[in-house]
Amino acid sequence: MAEATFSREEISALRGIFSLYDTDDSGYISTKELEAVLQKIGRSGDDAEKIMSGAEEVASEGKITFDDFLALLEKGNKEVPGEGPDPKVLEFLRILEEYRVKCEDEGNYLEAGRANAQVETLRRQEEKRQQKAIRARQINERTEVQIAHNMQYTDFNAAWDKYMEEYDNMAEMYIQQMTERHAVKLLEFQRGLQKEMTQKPPKWSRELLEWRRRQHILARQKNYSEAQKIKKIADSLEDKERGSMNTSHAAVFARKEASFRQQQQAELQALLKRIDARRKEHIKQRNLDCKRLLQRNRNVQAVLESKQAVESVKAFADIKKDLMHSLAMSTTRAARKPLSTN
Repeated sequence: MAEATFSREEISALRGIFSLYDTDDSGYISTKELEAVLQKIGRSGDDAEKIMSGAEEVASEGKITFDDFLALLEKGNKEVPGEGPDPKVLEFLRILEEYRVKCEDEGNYLEAGRANAQVETLRRQEEKRQQKAIRARQINERTEVQIAHNMQYTDFNAAWDKYMEEYDNMAEMYIQQMTERHAVKLLEFQRGLQKEMTQKPPKWSRELLEWRRRQHILARQKNYSEAQKIKKIADSLEDKERGSMNTSHAAVFARKEASFRQQQQAELQALLKRIDARRKEHIKQRNLDCKRLLQRNRNVQAVLESKQAVESVKAFADIKKDLMHSLAMSTTRAARKPLSTN
C-alpha cells in the first residue's frame, strides 16, 4: 500500500531517517521515537495524533517496524500540496542534507555521496512535481476557457437557429396570408366578371334582326302560319349566334382570369424573392458573426497561452531557485549545528 503513496526515493529517505532512531539496527523504533521522527518530517497536530494512535494499535511491545512506519504514514498522509512546495519533501531534503553534512564531517564520504544522490533525486522530483502541477493548472485553465467558448458557440448557434426559425415561420405566415387574400380576390374578380358579362346585352347580327322584324310584322298582320315559319328560322339563327357569343365570352373570361392570376403570381413571386433575399442577408450576417466569434475566441486562447508560457518560464526558474535556496539554508544550519537524533 505504501508504494502507491511514496516514491522509491521517498522510501529511501524515510528509511534513512528511520535508521537514525534505530540505533541498535534491530529494525524497530519505539513509539516515543516515532513521535520524534514525525516532528522531523513535518507531521504535527491532528495528523501526528492519528498516526500515533494507529501506532499504539500495531505496535509490538511498544515498538514498530519500518513497514509499520510506512503504513502509518500512508494512512495519515495529508493531501499533497498543489503548485507550492511540498512541506514533507522539503523536510526530507532538510534531513538528508543535514545527514549528508554530518557524514561528510565524519569522513563517511560514501554515505555522504549516497545522501547527496538522494537529495538531488528528491530535488529534481519535487521540481518536476511542481512544474507538472503548474502545467496541469494551465491545462485546466485552457480547458475551462475552451469549454466556455464551446458553450458560447452553442448558445450563439441556438440563438441564430431560433431567430431563423421565427423568420421562416413569419415568412410562411406572410405567404399564407397572401395566398388566402389572392383566393378571395380571385373569387371576387370571377363573380364581377361573370356579372358584367351576364348583364351585357347580346349583339345580334343584322340577319337575325331582320328575321325578327319580318316575324313580328307577319304576326301583327295575323299571318300566323308564315310568322311561325319565320320565327323557327330566327330561333335557329339566334341559338347559333348565342352559342358563338357564349364561346367568345368564355374565351374572354378565361383570358382575363389568366391575366388576373398572372398578376397575383407575380405579386407572390415578388414576396418570395424578398423573403429569400432577406434570408440570405441573415445567413450572411450569421456567418460573419460566427467568424468574428471564433476569431475572438482564438485570440483569447492565444493570449492565454502566451501568458502561460511567460508564467511557466518564471515559475520554473523560481521553483529551482527556491529549492536550491532551501538546500543552501539546510547546509548552513547543518554546518552550525550537528544532526540530532532526539
